[in-house]
Amino acid sequence: MISLIEPKVFKLDIEKLKEILVNRLLRKGFIVKESYKAKGFSGVIHEFDILIEKGERRCAINFCRSDATIELIKAVALYLDTKIPQIVVCNEYKKDIVEMIEGSNVKVSMLSNENIDEVIRKIVEYLKEQTRLSEILSSSM
Repeated sequence: MISLIEPKVFKLDIEKLKEILVNRLLRKGFIVKESYKAKGFSGVIHEFDILIEKGERRCAINFCRSDATIELIKAVALYLDTKIPQIVVCNEYKKDIVEMIEGSNVKVSMLSNENIDEVIRKIVEYLKEQTRLSEILSSSM
């Protein structure tokens, strides 16, 4: 008889994941602020689990503490109110929801907590995009 055994996937709790991510980002030369609060254009104060800065460029990370769909919707609202790109790190990945925002002007990503390298790659991508955008805007004036 053949039986299939599903591989066990090691998933870190939020605090351990946050600690590892913060340490890796600091080693790469980023400024990292935990539990950062920022005022949106609406006047509402928003809190991010982690804010990453490199010069004038910023990106936020929030960890899923509830349903991934709700967290993704919250991230879109945060981005629209602050214009800070958002990365939502979750245990689960909702492909159908993520596909709805891909290709839009909304800088929000949902990534699995299983791949810290992918989270860091997305941070670098968002920070580079901001640089290109600011260069385009400053050269057109």
